[in-house]
Amino acid sequence: MKIQHLIPSTLILISSTTLQIAATARPLDQAELWVNYQLEVVIDSQNQQGYQLMFPRTVARLARGAQAPKTVLLSPSREYSFVAVCDESCNDVDLIVKDTRGKIVASDVSDYAIAVVPFVPPSEDRYEINVKMTKCSVRNCNFGLGVFVKSNN
Repeated sequence: MKIQHLIPSTLILISSTTLQIAATARPLDQAELWVNYQLEVVIDSQNQQGYQLMFPRTVARLARGAQAPKTVLLSPSREYSFVAVCDESCNDVDLIVKDTRGKIVASDVSDYAIAVVPFVPPSEDRYEINVKMTKCSVRNCNFGLGVFVKSNN
């Protein structure tokens, strides 16, 4: 089979995909930059305590009073740390961890713009980590979530 006739169409496909990716990228606004900065500080701090980022960090926008769930599979033989931060328009973000039955198994609902939940699961299972935007001075605030696991070293 001659593949020479496929080369032009392949190049067109690659270049159009590249253009689509470039078109969806946008610069971060001030609030997103602040959340990213805070997450970098959290990641450094967690690394110093022997924790590593387990999943890519989450950065998103959330309405005041709303929750953003993230489901993760955790092992009982490991120590985890969940950390949420929020932007300058937020002064209270909460973290609530639930098991598969919806029962709250850990939380940090203190009145701060950062929430930290250390957690050792009682069993291997899927757990839902909920970030709740409790107090936001505007309609929507940005938040960041890091899920960390303790190194076995």
